Amino acid sequence: MRPRTAGRRLALQYLFMADMNSFRMVESPAEFFNTQRRAILDNSAGGSADSGDGGFVFDVDNPKQDEAEEFAAALVAAALGEHDAIDRELEKAAVNWPIARMGVIERNILRLVAAELRRGGTPRAVVIDEAVDLAKRFGDKESGAFVNGIADKLGRDPATSVE
Repeated sequence: MRPRTAGRRLALQYLFMADMNSFRMVESPAEFFNTQRRAILDNSAGGSADSGDGGFVFDVDNPKQDEAEEFAAALVAAALGEHDAIDRELEKAAVNWPIARMGVIERNILRLVAAELRRGGTPRAVVIDEAVDLAKRFGDKESGAFVNGIADKLGRDPATSVE
């Protein structure tokens, strides 16, 4: 798996954990990644842990794992650093879908989309395609379409632009 793809997945997993804890008293991204890495080493006696059904993305033998974690930490910092502003922009883009009504997976994928678009450096289409892939993998059968529709609106509509 490419480092940025793995990084987006790691960032989603961190934001999911933080959101489930109401963003209170959560470990740092580095601590979270280390905890996951240790758990994988304990469970698999080393090696890779992405069974296709579990979802965690740690390959302790991959020299680019650190790159994935660095990218994930940067996305998390961007998403949390502008959390309130991003949520307001998402609610503008998602007409009739307040943040609280969105599924936890979908809202955190969309937070990552908004954060990555704000950071720049990645083509908008790539950010959206990766978000849709995350939604299809971790959400329900409608998640991909939901994320695609709102993510596509971000940056296109001047009223909801985050770029």
